[in-house]
Amino acid sequence: MPGLTEAELMSLRENLSNELLLIQKFGAYAQQCGDPQLKQVCSSIQQAHQRHFETLMRHLGGQRVM
Repeated sequence: MPGLTEAELMSLRENLSNELLLIQKFGAYAQQCGDPQLKQVCSSIQQAHQRHFETLMRHLGGQRVM
């Protein structure tokens, strides 16, 4: 894979940072929920963002972004 431009790397950093924030937020929401169905929804959303983060990292290969 050819090297990424500085603009592409900046965009990836921002996307990775956003995904990490969403992982943390929905994990916290799930812990705070009393309703089991809402807790499951929050956990599912957290897992989806974890997969997004992992996919972005996988596409980067060995390139250091963060």
